[in-house]
Amino acid sequence: MEVARRRSLSEMNTATRTRIDPLKAALLASACFAFAFVALPLLVMLVDTLRGESGFTIAPWKEILASDVDRRQLLKSLELGALATAIATFLGAGYAFLTYRTDLPFANVLAPLGVLPLVVPPILLAMSFADFSDMRGLGGCAFLLGLSNAPFVAVLTARGLRSIDGRAYDSALLARGRARAEWFLARSILPEIAAGALFALIFVLSEHGVPEFLTVKGKDWHTYAEGVFARWTRRAVGVDAAALGSPTVAAVPLVMMIGVALWLALRWRGTGSIEGDHRPLPIRRLGLARYPAFAAVVAYLVAAVGVPIYVMGAWAAGSTRRDVPPSLERAIHSFQLAVREIGSDLSYTVLIGVGAAAVALLIATPIAVAAARRNSRLDAVAVIPIAVPAVLLGIGMVKVFNRAELGSFYDGPALLVAAYAARFLPFAALTMSARLRRIPAVIGEAARLAEPSALRRARIIHLPLIASTLWSAACLLFMLCLRELDLAVVLPAGNGTVVRRLSNIVHFGGEEMGGALAILLLLAALLAPIFTILLTGRAMRSLS
Repeated sequence: MEVARRRSLSEMNTATRTRIDPLKAALLASACFAFAFVALPLLVMLVDTLRGESGFTIAPWKEILASDVDRRQLLKSLELGALATAIATFLGAGYAFLTYRTDLPFANVLAPLGVLPLVVPPILLAMSFADFSDMRGLGGCAFLLGLSNAPFVAVLTARGLRSIDGRAYDSALLARGRARAEWFLARSILPEIAAGALFALIFVLSEHGVPEFLTVKGKDWHTYAEGVFARWTRRAVGVDAAALGSPTVAAVPLVMMIGVALWLALRWRGTGSIEGDHRPLPIRRLGLARYPAFAAVVAYLVAAVGVPIYVMGAWAAGSTRRDVPPSLERAIHSFQLAVREIGSDLSYTVLIGVGAAAVALLIATPIAVAAARRNSRLDAVAVIPIAVPAVLLGIGMVKVFNRAELGSFYDGPALLVAAYAARFLPFAALTMSARLRRIPAVIGEAARLAEPSALRRARIIHLPLIASTLWSAACLLFMLCLRELDLAVVLPAGNGTVVRRLSNIVHFGGEEMGGALAILLLLAALLAPIFTILLTGRAMRSLS
């Protein structure tokens, strides 16, 4: 009997050792995806820069910032990034402070509306303001990009305010007075504000669509991202290794700047949270200033969302035509024409966004679980796609997948879905890992004792704990995919997206149909928060 018992235990241990770990299998699949759509494109571009007609060469690397044009473009990018980030910080932090910390009228309604500018593609915002104002200068471009990226600062600032124990603020107020208490509050949320500002800076530095649009409108200065894309479009003209590898090499300073900003953002973002049971901050009374503050908050929303809706609606009504006055009938005709002629582009864009969000979540979840449980350095690895400008990532994918045997994949929507998923993978991974770290470890230990099957544990115990976070990440990914232009410009399948169609209006006209299509795109982007309200049965009350 003893021999049989030992043999049975030995067989059980062997089966346990040979059983496939679902997390390891999922993590391996995520690693394969990241290698195929992030690492491999970057490696191929790097190898191409070192390969000349006669073998190994470093000729392209000698051209980094060698010309006055490159240096001027880099300087302009730094100026634009600094100014746009300052605007985004002022607008985002101010909005979060007023809607969360003060007795602003209708604060509960206004707070969640602070993320609405994310549903408006930056190129659409630029088209709208350019319709009635001159935005060709550096200040105008910085205003547009700062307005578009302010939600990143607003969301992280609100997160910092929610993480501070109100009792600590009250103690500082009683012991040191109002000024010292406010200084304590400012120091506590400064890491989150700085992280949000750096995220905004990352998107500003890598932005290509808005500066190029303003160049078409007569702008006589250029950013570094514009220069990288211009080298890519002229690549067929060059016949030597330096010319062919110049887009990759030229992007190196831009990648370095974004990488430093991203490293600081991740480092500071992790220091701004206070865990544990705490009271919210006391509400600050504004007195008569609450009404000017309310007007300022509404003005921000009007500029970021109201102006594009109004201008696109006016376009649909025929405001760009001189022979026919604008009318409701013409607006109805424009919407009917947009649905009939290019309505498929809208459904195509929505499906691409849904597919990319789903893929990104599937890939990011194992990475986030491993980062939260074992190795926090995986967070830093997962954000590499954001450190690389979207144009450069798209160029790498073209180099890897533009092959005869991959024709249907390269030209079809599958590559665009994978590209969007790879581009926005960091947002899903960071969101999930942050949530998983807040789940007590004892829950996982108890789950392993209660349920031996890892898949059943994930479905019954872990999934309900992170379901709301999964949905929030999915909504964010969906909105970011709808507004992504840089990848759509490089990849062939991007020509069917709405944002690419809107960018063509600059060159080929069709403002009436474009205005109608833009409004339909904004309505499609609002599907995510609408579904959130319908699924939860309650309105959103916080800026998150």
